[in-house]
Amino acid sequence: MQVKKLVTKTKIPIARHVVNPYIGCGHGCKYCYAQFIGPFKNTSGVWGRDVFVKINAPEVFERELYKLKGSILFSSICDPYQPIEKKYQLTRTLLKIALDRFRNVHIFTKSSLILRDLDILRNANVSVTITITTDDERVRKILEPNAAPIDERIETVRKLRESNVDVSVFVGPILPMNPANLASLLSKYVGRISFDKLNYPWYVENIYRKNGWTEWLRDEKFHEVVNVFKKFLDVD
Repeated sequence: MQVKKLVTKTKIPIARHVVNPYIGCGHGCKYCYAQFIGPFKNTSGVWGRDVFVKINAPEVFERELYKLKGSILFSSICDPYQPIEKKYQLTRTLLKIALDRFRNVHIFTKSSLILRDLDILRNANVSVTITITTDDERVRKILEPNAAPIDERIETVRKLRESNVDVSVFVGPILPMNPANLASLLSKYVGRISFDKLNYPWYVENIYRKNGWTEWLRDEKFHEVVNVFKKFLDVD
């Protein structure tokens, strides 16, 4: 698809602007708000299956970037390193454009595909946040069916850190887990971690009930998990 505009303002504190190279996300996370808030809701696509590629994004980005000041986030309503990125490499192309213009970039992803781009991320003005929502592969397979396994994400954190890339972890939303186990695993490789609640619990309530996870729908669980993590890590 062709787009007239690529960069939008964001209220996320770490950046002034956000770039979403794709509409839709092949990870297919069941809880993701982007399937019903944002441009995907106006498509006829099936969440987790259909992804719309902004094929002229580099040209539009080149034009818009000259008018913008401040940091740039990749991305807010899709994963910039979702599976389709292997073919189209839009994220890689856009990152190179931004970094060539000496822009401060932050990347949100739950994909190990980011390691493909270590050649442009090393020693660049880049920070990366890897999303790791649980330590339980059964939970991951149900709620994040096409996303990378948990151990692969932790390994991604390790490799980014070893490559001198500024990396942190986002546990959001908090999914059913053993918090002490996950905190212990992450404490080996990362010093900063932030959290978020399951913001639309009714959207996955039936899945939680079916799997006996209903206690994880309560706010108390969120605070319980954060308190466990505080024993191992500095948390936001």
